[in-house]
Amino acid sequence: MKQSILTVFVLTLLLGACKSEKKINSYEDIYSERPTVIYLAPINDKAERRVEKYPTDIEYNNEINSAKAYLYQTMSAPLTKNGYYVIGPVASQQIAEDIDMPLKQMRNGDLSVFRNDYGIDAVLMVTLHKWKDENGKKTAFLEYQMRSTKTNVDMLHTWVMAVKQVSTNLKGDPITLNNDTRFAKRFGMDNGTAQRCFLVEKVNDYILRDLPTSSLRRQFEKDQYKSANPTYIKYIWMDGGADVQNCTAEEYESNAFL
Repeated sequence: MKQSILTVFVLTLLLGACKSEKKINSYEDIYSERPTVIYLAPINDKAERRVEKYPTDIEYNNEINSAKAYLYQTMSAPLTKNGYYVIGPVASQQIAEDIDMPLKQMRNGDLSVFRNDYGIDAVLMVTLHKWKDENGKKTAFLEYQMRSTKTNVDMLHTWVMAVKQVSTNLKGDPITLNNDTRFAKRFGMDNGTAQRCFLVEKVNDYILRDLPTSSLRRQFEKDQYKSANPTYIKYIWMDGGADVQNCTAEEYESNAFL
């Protein structure tokens, strides 16, 4: 009898350890401060470019530059779907020029000027740390940080290792898949650019749609006991769908920074 009770107790602990953090805990400051207006800071782009000695170098750099622009352009949609007012990319760029705040202060310092001068409740920053292409994969290392302009706390801080699996033939050459072809044709992109842009848009949607529904909506606080995304995420897109896994800080950092 005692052994059965002990077994049940251990299983309960294990099951509890496997459960994801609830939104009420992960996004506690969003529920308490109720931000409604979000400013999109320009992308903090740390991805290396190639020295343009060959046409392939130019092609690679063009892909990276286009993906950065598309990453920024597609940040608004998942936020507005959740009921937030979003300062769009054009207006955000103008605000960035007017305020001219150093990146270090944006990430760690006082943000009250955004609230006092523009009525902004939160500042969303995305850092693109690195692109890595190997073994038929295009991998982006991203960091999402959203800070309150009232208390300067982090309302969101997530690191994502985003992987686009690129299918190849027996010779190792990339195969153009239907999803990539449709996406490339829709936006007039080459296949390599389309794969990167497709990936960053999917990641934007996955990360930002996880935020609590805005307090402007009736659904506010009704999602607080749903599971939230983990802090470190491995997002793998293969043709047809995403495989999302937990990622350790060590795994992320060893791939992104070493």
